[in-house]
Amino acid sequence: MYRRKIHDDDDDSHDRWLISYADFITLLFAFFVVMYATSSINLNKYQALSSSVVTAFQGKPGQTPTMSTDTPASLQNQSAKLKPLPLNYLYQEKKQRDLDKMRAIGQQLANVLSLWIEQKKLSIHQGEFGIDIALQSGLLFKADQSTLSDEGPYVIKLIGEQLKDEYRTVQVEGHIDRHMYSDDANPEARRWETTATQAARVAAILGMRGVSSKRLSAIGLADTKPASSSENNLAQTVNNRIIIRILTAESNAQQAANNTNTTQLEILPKAAEALEAPVNAPQAETPVPAVVSTNP
Repeated sequence: MYRRKIHDDDDDSHDRWLISYADFITLLFAFFVVMYATSSINLNKYQALSSSVVTAFQGKPGQTPTMSTDTPASLQNQSAKLKPLPLNYLYQEKKQRDLDKMRAIGQQLANVLSLWIEQKKLSIHQGEFGIDIALQSGLLFKADQSTLSDEGPYVIKLIGEQLKDEYRTVQVEGHIDRHMYSDDANPEARRWETTATQAARVAAILGMRGVSSKRLSAIGLADTKPASSSENNLAQTVNNRIIIRILTAESNAQQAANNTNTTQLEILPKAAEALEAPVNAPQAETPVPAVVSTNP
């Protein structure tokens, strides 16, 4: 009778793992060879490798790259011509992205405020420091320059809704024409007070509409920065304005750095002695008035 031969497991080789181990060592060796070869860039070999890869992926195996016959001196000159990227490349790219985003914010504000832009009651410009929204004082305040107009709070509300989600510093400036309050006893002081009050009122409404108070600032500039130097009524209307400025990231960083880099000034020793001198100086004795007796 035919009997099936029973295979003994002991006949199998126990050294099969050497094959896998040898393959692994070979791949590891090839990996380190490639790493070593790419550690120093040779332009000639790099071009040949690039051409080979392009030829392989384009399906043209018949074309073989030709090695360049450049001399080491010429290759060194080529390496000298390949200048690295400037150190401020990332800074310029970041700045450009921020400017593009600021342009998008300005366009969005222009779309929301298009009604008053067509009426020439406000204008939006993108400048070096950011976006400037110039609003005529007559749009926000009544003739007394202190009471809000009927549509003023609504206009400021629309601006605040567009800026509440933007983590940017917002500056509010108040401006006025130099002929305003010319009949007052102290017209200059009145102009400073008026512009400061107007800027504070606008900033307060922006804060109520969601703009963080930490990113808000208000300043009154009186008639120090007029938009027009003419003497007609149109110039007076243009000069009486409120500017809401949204700063760029660069301007905001510069402002924060200026506020941080401060040094406390101390009184010099000589100045301290000068201040203490009048106190320590001997005082002259005051003459005692003579008492005149009226008795005989």
